Amino acid sequence: MSMMLSVFVDATLITLILALAAFGLAIIFGLAGVINLGHGAMLTLGAYFMWAATTAGIPFFLSVLIAGIGVSLVGLVLEHLVIRHFYDKPFDTLLLSWGFFMITTEVIKIVFGTDFRNVANPIPGAVDFGIIQLPAYRSLIAIFSLLLIAFTAVVFYRTSLGIKIRALIQNREVASLLGLNINRAYKLVFVFGCFVAGIAGALICPMLSIDPYIGNVFLIRSFFVVTVGGIGKLLGGTLIGSFFIGGAETFFALFSKQVFAQTVVFALAIFILRFRPDGVLKGGD
Repeated sequence: MSMMLSVFVDATLITLILALAAFGLAIIFGLAGVINLGHGAMLTLGAYFMWAATTAGIPFFLSVLIAGIGVSLVGLVLEHLVIRHFYDKPFDTLLLSWGFFMITTEVIKIVFGTDFRNVANPIPGAVDFGIIQLPAYRSLIAIFSLLLIAFTAVVFYRTSLGIKIRALIQNREVASLLGLNINRAYKLVFVFGCFVAGIAGALICPMLSIDPYIGNVFLIRSFFVVTVGGIGKLLGGTLIGSFFIGGAETFFALFSKQVFAQTVVFALAIFILRFRPDGVLKGGD
């Protein structure tokens, strides 16, 4: 019983951490239709901004906010100078975001070098609940991930801006008739997605060593999360996709090596997409 509970808790924590890492990609992909291959670089920038801020003596959680703002500003420049001219050309945005990834990775190497860097865990240890102990920092990230998704759900479903953005997904002309500035809405969506990616990179980096490719650890997983859960299914799709990728990987890792477990999960994801190309969820969120 204790073993089953432990596996369930681990799978839940990994699911929510992965959901946080993938959420920025889900926002940009689902709402703006941009296949952002630069998502891994955004996560990496968030981690390095976090390291630079904490090294400068800025408190941990303020550093997280600074990292998110820093990445969102990078995203704003990228969107304004490049991406906004190609929203109707998804293949072009894919290539452009891939170019952004390669350029950003090389710039990071020049500015920060290739040495591994670390950000101290602000909440080490575990919380003891008697029958199980929860790692304190991972639990905090999981709670934050839920709160972020819940906040986005409120904006998405309960505000006039959210209604207009949902209309944008379905039909641009209808959204325009509702008074939505299409270009401004796309810019807002892209920048917010970058902000979330920066926050995710900042929060994840205390669990890993920081290097120029730290974001790539989550890039492929994030794409599988978005596609398996359902493209455009921003909320439920992200959680379901994260549970499938993160939870299944945790389960298979009990009986095999981590690399083999990842291979099995990705193979299953491809199998699902073969028969459900739109993902597990269909229709709008």
